[in-house]
Amino acid sequence: MFFIKKAIIYIFILIISGCTSNNIKNIDYKNQKTVSIDTPNDKYNIIFKEYLKRKFNSENKVKPDFILKADISFNSNETLSVSGSQVLNSTKAVIKYSLIDLKSNLLIKSGYIQTFPALSSSSNSIYSSERSLEHIKERLNQSSANKIHMLINIILRKLN
Repeated sequence: MFFIKKAIIYIFILIISGCTSNNIKNIDYKNQKTVSIDTPNDKYNIIFKEYLKRKFNSENKVKPDFILKADISFNSNETLSVSGSQVLNSTKAVIKYSLIDLKSNLLIKSGYIQTFPALSSSSNSIYSSERSLEHIKERLNQSSANKIHMLINIILRKLN
């Protein structure tokens, strides 16, 4: 009986030490598709490109398989508040994109994505209005990058 308990404990320790060993193999990213990002060179497109680079982990020095051409623009409109007493500014982001296969130079998918509007109050101060609009555009940039990243990942999974 004592021998059986020792054997079970010994096997249990062996299993745990085998599962926690440092000889874990590195994940090989041969099947991962790399995407290069191309945007125009204005302020908000560069911010959009940086958010996309973070999402796609573009720091790899691997030759890209696809190129994503994207352009973000913003539309602002004046709207009334719920009570109707105050004028609010509604800002939407529109992203035009096209995904191109670099090996065959074929257009995989193109289109545009429109975000939900972000509201900002119209202030009497020009500075606060401009700063509010800048913050809204940066938030819309980040949410747009998340949306386009999910869409491109779905498209790339369908290609496999």
